[in-house]
Amino acid sequence: MANSGHDNSDHKHGGTHHHILPNKVLFGVGGALLILTVVTVAIAHVDLGRLNFVIAVAVASVKALLVALIFMNLWYDKKENGVIFATSFLFLAIFICFTATDIFFRGDVYVKGPLMAPSTKSKLKNPWISTPELVAQGKKQYEMNCASCHGVEGKGNGPAAAGFNPPPRNFSQLEGWKNGRKVSMVFKTLKEGLPGTQMASFGTLPVDDRWAMVHYVVSLSSTPPEADTPADFAKAGVNTLDGGGEVVEKSISVDLAVERIAQADTGVETHLFSGNDHRENTVPGSGASVYQARCVQCHGEEGQGGIKVQSMSGFPAAYVTTRPFSAQVVSSAEFKRIVAQGLTGSLMPGNGQLSGAEMSELQQYVRNLRGTR
Repeated sequence: MANSGHDNSDHKHGGTHHHILPNKVLFGVGGALLILTVVTVAIAHVDLGRLNFVIAVAVASVKALLVALIFMNLWYDKKENGVIFATSFLFLAIFICFTATDIFFRGDVYVKGPLMAPSTKSKLKNPWISTPELVAQGKKQYEMNCASCHGVEGKGNGPAAAGFNPPPRNFSQLEGWKNGRKVSMVFKTLKEGLPGTQMASFGTLPVDDRWAMVHYVVSLSSTPPEADTPADFAKAGVNTLDGGGEVVEKSISVDLAVERIAQADTGVETHLFSGNDHRENTVPGSGASVYQARCVQCHGEEGQGGIKVQSMSGFPAAYVTTRPFSAQVVSSAEFKRIVAQGLTGSLMPGNGQLSGAEMSELQQYVRNLRGTR
């Protein structure tokens, strides 16, 4: 009786009071939790569509409420604690409502396409006209993207130039420019690269950064370039009526292109690099050695792709992720053209110095790769 009186006194004066659950309540709540668990498992084996999720959440909520009220003593606790607990759910509901409003009613909020798509529209009025500001900006871009191959002074003697065939361009020389030395043609070279050489495309750079690089490259010689004609701009894909932006060519998705190739009766031999090829049929030789020397660092040991590759310039301003060979559909002639000349508008360089035998054996080796997706 003394202990009971002491407990009641503490309770009346605001002291702590521990409520002991009766066995009837204890076993009743425990049984209810067990039954609800059985219901959850049973419903999981019945396909009710979206109702499966709704029922699972409802059952889980009832179980959580029983545990909080009974086993966590909230039912027997001070009423103000219960109000605080209930209010927290109110604020959770408000948060969910605001989030749902944003997701379901604000329109299409999902990002589609490349996350870092380069800008194709110039912010400058006439970016093909050189200014000191453009040259200064171009120098910074040149040092990041070009100096490792072409050298700090543009003499073609950068530290990464050793073994290049043909060697990098010496910008101080006026002869031998494959696309010509006009501003529009240098822009075209930066945009597309030079097939058959180690000069990769810088099409992933914003258009104004490329214009700036063009003006700096041209400034490395004391002789100004020839004036551009409308035909030059058209050839370079420059829209002079829209502030020097690029002409955006119409394109279709890769999946649609593959579907059309498969449906077309072109009479051209095509080959899908897939897991149905047999690796054991590969005869180790120059094909394997060429692949290891020139391809594996970007495309992977099995041609699986998915490798993050930095810009070929050595000082990357952009990155690309290689695709698996299993996603490529090309003819024999197209394969050899791509390997020899590279892919215009991408970071795929050309390997024109390979012999015909090396090219054929490389093609056979690639075809027999597993090419996992």
